[in-house]
Amino acid sequence: MMACSTTNTDVDYVPLVNLFGVYFQIRDDYMNLQSTQYTDNKGFAEDVTEGKFSFPIVHGTRADTSNRQILNVLQKRPTTPTLKKHMIAYLRDHTKSFDYTIGVMDDLEAQVREEIARLGGNSRLEKIMDSLHVDRPTSPSA
Repeated sequence: MMACSTTNTDVDYVPLVNLFGVYFQIRDDYMNLQSTQYTDNKGFAEDVTEGKFSFPIVHGTRADTSNRQILNVLQKRPTTPTLKKHMIAYLRDHTKSFDYTIGVMDDLEAQVREEIARLGGNSRLEKIMDSLHVDRPTSPSA
């Protein structure tokens, strides 16, 4: 971006691009395990099938070091939904990894938006961030 810019070349876009990249990767990891739209497009929890240590999975393994459930499921690389659903429920309910992930995404989104503003604003980038925003899931009523 900086090399092809026709405007002020003293502006450093690297922090914005880095923040955006981290935000997008964590969001992708979260969506792979939580989004029905992702399931429709890419398959159900493909990161688990691939044995990938995605952001919520790393949090889950670090949050509960005495229990190897997550690692055991990843090692099996399950292709059927049963073990995947169990692991997702464990990450959601026991280690609270999805709550943690949403919190990190909220912080990163705020940092990206602050950086966009610091650089003078950009309505197109703000619209991209609007479209990538993930709402915190609502708790089912008791």
